[in-house]
Amino acid sequence: MTKTNPFWKLVFLSLGLTVIFIFLICLCILLRLDAEQLDIVKEIASQNVYFLLLLTTVVPVALWVIFEICYTRFYLPLRKIPTEISVMCRTNPSHRLDYAGNHNIRELSQAINALADVNETLSKNLDLEIGKAREETEKERNMLAAIMAELPFGLILCNSNGRILLFNSQAKAQFSPVLAKRRSEYFLGLGRSIFHIIDKTLISHALQEIEERLQRGKKRVASYFTTQIENKEPVLVETIPVLDQERRITGFILSLQDISNNIKRYDSISRGVLLLDKSVEESIARIAEIVLPERTAVPHRMVLLEQCFDTMRRHHSSVFATILEAAFETIPLSRLNLDHFLFVIQKTAGYGKNIRVNVSGSNRDTRILGDLSSFVAAFVFVLEKLAELTSHDEFDLQVLADEKIVEFEITWDGKAVRRSDVAGLAVMYIASLLQLDYVLRQNKASLQYDDTAEMVRRITISARVELQLPFPGFRRSPVIAGSRPEYYDFNLFEAGDESLDLLNSTLDSLTYSVIDTETTGLHPGGGDEIVAIGAVRIVKNRIVLEDCFEQLVNPGRDIPFEAYKIHGIDPTMVSDKPDIDSVLPALKRYISSTVIVGHDVGFDMKMIKMKEKSANVVFNNPVLDTLLLSAMLHPIYKQHNIESIAARLGVTIVGRHTATGDAVAAAEIFLKLIPLLQSRGITTLKEALEASKRTYFLRLRY
Repeated sequence: MTKTNPFWKLVFLSLGLTVIFIFLICLCILLRLDAEQLDIVKEIASQNVYFLLLLTTVVPVALWVIFEICYTRFYLPLRKIPTEISVMCRTNPSHRLDYAGNHNIRELSQAINALADVNETLSKNLDLEIGKAREETEKERNMLAAIMAELPFGLILCNSNGRILLFNSQAKAQFSPVLAKRRSEYFLGLGRSIFHIIDKTLISHALQEIEERLQRGKKRVASYFTTQIENKEPVLVETIPVLDQERRITGFILSLQDISNNIKRYDSISRGVLLLDKSVEESIARIAEIVLPERTAVPHRMVLLEQCFDTMRRHHSSVFATILEAAFETIPLSRLNLDHFLFVIQKTAGYGKNIRVNVSGSNRDTRILGDLSSFVAAFVFVLEKLAELTSHDEFDLQVLADEKIVEFEITWDGKAVRRSDVAGLAVMYIASLLQLDYVLRQNKASLQYDDTAEMVRRITISARVELQLPFPGFRRSPVIAGSRPEYYDFNLFEAGDESLDLLNSTLDSLTYSVIDTETTGLHPGGGDEIVAIGAVRIVKNRIVLEDCFEQLVNPGRDIPFEAYKIHGIDPTMVSDKPDIDSVLPALKRYISSTVIVGHDVGFDMKMIKMKEKSANVVFNNPVLDTLLLSAMLHPIYKQHNIESIAARLGVTIVGRHTATGDAVAAAEIFLKLIPLLQSRGITTLKEALEASKRTYFLRLRY
């Protein structure tokens, strides 16, 4: 019972008024008595003082008992019935009324339970029919999932805002997080942003290139780029648009293929071809030494042999270069307008690096082969490194073009650069890409300089003139949404960008991270530490168990036996685990752009915030507490611990007092509370936060 209970307000008000009324009547009677009558009253009172004391004690107690019986048998059941009906209708159809009130209350409860039985039976029958209707669809989905699981490359489906809607196990493996001190991991999960794990500029450029091809009426519009995920192997990313019936981009598919073996294969072939080239050249030279000195014997035959040797020398290097180029094919290249390409270099270098590029030269309408994003990145990378080496921020870029090659000659005023420093550029990594040498070769280009001089003042990048686009059918066609059968329509593209306005977003549209901790004790400021953190995500009103965070933590202190009896974590289990300063950055990345949910989460957040400074992270996500929400929705109940709420809402707790088990239970409870909140007109996150503040449980402080 709370102090604001209206029943007890009425009781105390009634008692007060009754006492005042009796006092006034007694006072009026006394005032009408004469002195002799007053003496008689005093004498009677003095002779029966114990009875009067007994009366003043028994009457209030009797009244309290009567009121308590009325409260528990009449008023309280009536107060609980609307709450119980709401639970039965909205969250737990199996819940039933069970009151020991008077016969009228029991009859009402029995009638409501009978209606609940009918409602539950109808719901089960309806669910059964829906289940049968979806059975074939589920088979098709399972078949699609099985096919996706067996694909030899990673596949990620995103909506137009970059939110991940679908991915297969190969993609998950490529982004598997590895815990490292003070490093945020890459988490691949439903509802997350793809831009957190793949550079947004690369994807944006790919989509822009696709849009341009669509506007030109091209049928094959897929775009490609290469990148490197964290410090792992390089991957080739193919971007395939998903179009609606009006050919507008509603999403995109990223196909990820590990190309590390391609690079190793190229290196192996390159070494073999170079050795073969050298061997053939030496063989031709030896044959020429043996045969040509005898030219005086048969002069006209010797002339033919000389011509043959010259032809072999001219062509064998070309053949070997062609073999190397074929071995190095990784992505289809675009036909880049030279004038636009130079403009993008100037713009990127100027705005991003404050480097001025003065372009000169002719034939700027020429088209070259290349991938715009990576090729521009390579040029800007070279200019940036030259600026560091020369302490100069202005460079001249002269363009020299013929029928086959375009040369970009970079010169500058000021000090020259050591040859060794220029040579070292080739093996440096470009941000989000690969080594400079690899990126240039990928774009059919090469870096050249005077390797005979100790100091270099001129660097040339040679590129291929576009004569005919190789592999004309290599690009994939777009996916047209709605062209597939009905049972493949998952409505995945309706999700908006939830990060725009969290507070005004509806509760059923948000993404949540439900967390729980296990600790050495209950005193955050008294030396207790976290020993385990568990979290699961809720995406579109669905718990995504596959996208969970579960980590044991070395507390750096002993674990009391009392705590061990609760959560079962002993010192041997955490002795080799990372400390909290290593775990919190990973947790920060996991809960990024989500709302934190938990049961009595104030304690968990206090434990986490105590370590923010040492871990160099800040947790500022909005927080919802299922304890506060339950107390606000059901103030008639005294108990709001996780077991009581779970029993009331029909949630089965598996793995109690384990961080992940309690997080899953809290997630299920929260999903049950959302319909109840909506029935009270609480539909947005802002309204839920404000409603939580209206419960007296908020006075709890840790």
